[in-house]
Amino acid sequence: MHDKFLSVVVTRKWQLAESYHAVELQTRCRSELPSFDDGSCVTLVRDDVICKEKIYPLCRFTSRPRAYVIAVRQDDADTDAKTADISLSQGDEAFIVTTRSPTVILDGRTQSLLFAGGVGAASIAGIATRLALAGQKFELHNFARSPERAVFRNELDALKSESRVYHHFGLDADRLEQATSHAISPVQANTQIYCSGPPAFMDLIERQARDWVYPANIHKIFLGDRRSA
Repeated sequence: MHDKFLSVVVTRKWQLAESYHAVELQTRCRSELPSFDDGSCVTLVRDDVICKEKIYPLCRFTSRPRAYVIAVRQDDADTDAKTADISLSQGDEAFIVTTRSPTVILDGRTQSLLFAGGVGAASIAGIATRLALAGQKFELHNFARSPERAVFRNELDALKSESRVYHHFGLDADRLEQATSHAISPVQANTQIYCSGPPAFMDLIERQARDWVYPANIHKIFLGDRRSA
C-alpha cells in the first residue's frame, strides 16, 4: 500500500491559536512536494494499514518551500473520537493521499461572500487571498469561540484593506444563525458563497444561502473525516 501514498514526516509543530496547531510535513529526503493553490486541502493518512483518513487545510508559509504546513485542532475535553484529529508529533510518519484545490470564481461581475468557522479559517483565508490578488472585493465572516481561538486572525485582518472582514466571537446557536442570515440576506442570485468549518455550520450556511443564490454558487470546503463534497 506504500506505493499509493507519499510518505512524509512531521518536522515541526507550533501553536496557531488556542487549541489549534500548525504541523509541518516534509519527505525524509526533503524532496519538493507537489505545488498547491491557496485555500487547498490535503488528505492525510496516519497509518497506511488502518487507512484512517483526515482532510486538513494547507497553509501558505514561505520559510520552507519544500514543506507542507497543515492546520489541526488539538484534542479538547469535549472532542469525541469521530471528530478528533489524527495525533501528530514531531518525528511521526504520515502519508499524503491527495491535494484538492477549491473552485474559486474569479469574475469581477460577481460578489463573493465567505464564512469561516474554527480551522476552516485557514482554507477561507487562502480563498480570500486568491480573490484579493485577482482584484476582487469580498465580504468575509469568521466565527470562533473566543479571540484566543481564532485561527489565522492576523492573516484575515491583513485583508481588510482589500475588502470587508468581520470576526464574531462566542455566539450561541441562535445568535450565530442570526449573524449568518443577516450577512446572506439579501444578496444577488449570482453571488458566490464559500464556507468552511464544522459540518453543522456549513449546513446552516447552505440552507440560508439557497434562499438567495443558485445552488451551484454555494461552495463548501470539507475538512476532517473524508467525505464527498
